[in-house]
Amino acid sequence: MYQPRILVAGYGPWAKAENNPAAQVVGELGKRSWTGCEVIGHVMPVNSEDLPESIDALLDAHRPDAWVGLGVSSAAIIQTEMVGINWRHFDVPDRSGAQIDLSPIVPGGPVAYNATLPHAEMVAAVKAAGIPAAVSFHAGTHLCNQMLYTTAHAIQKRGLPTLTGFIHVPQTPDNVAAMERRTRQTASMSLAMTTDAIAICIDTLATALTARQTETV
Repeated sequence: MYQPRILVAGYGPWAKAENNPAAQVVGELGKRSWTGCEVIGHVMPVNSEDLPESIDALLDAHRPDAWVGLGVSSAAIIQTEMVGINWRHFDVPDRSGAQIDLSPIVPGGPVAYNATLPHAEMVAAVKAAGIPAAVSFHAGTHLCNQMLYTTAHAIQKRGLPTLTGFIHVPQTPDNVAAMERRTRQTASMSLAMTTDAIAICIDTLATALTARQTETV
């Protein structure tokens, strides 16, 4: 029986989240049992220059049917990112200390790639479970956007049918409590709720992948 392989790559520690919820979610997902798919979790170093090589290695090693990137944002909700743009531009350093100013991710590459996950269905399923979620059309210009763009570019170069996308998750309450510059509006979501939301996204994605496989048989 066909079981889609879904790779979940969550970013590890960086300047704005030493305990990155994205990595924590990857760890929590690894404790769950999956019946409709195979889930492979990976914690991705927040290193801009090494990211393309890391993505290539994971695609070659696992050959997933879908790639789901995870990163943290300041939003109060789960956000599925629709578009990755061909720019790196950030002053908050990555783990190597790099700060990058107006640099293309792939020189001469396409201006943007559309993500290919079933965004509307995932968001609807998460919201139906009572968890706030929405689609987003701007993943920023830091490494979250870079992962989305670079993964889409690598998949396009290989001519693979792999679906790819990126999901932003909120900070955890303990991270917000430890922030020196937090405000009354600083948002958070419990790790349990965030993990449930991503698990719902994975189940929804697995259903879509299985339906696609059935249509091609």
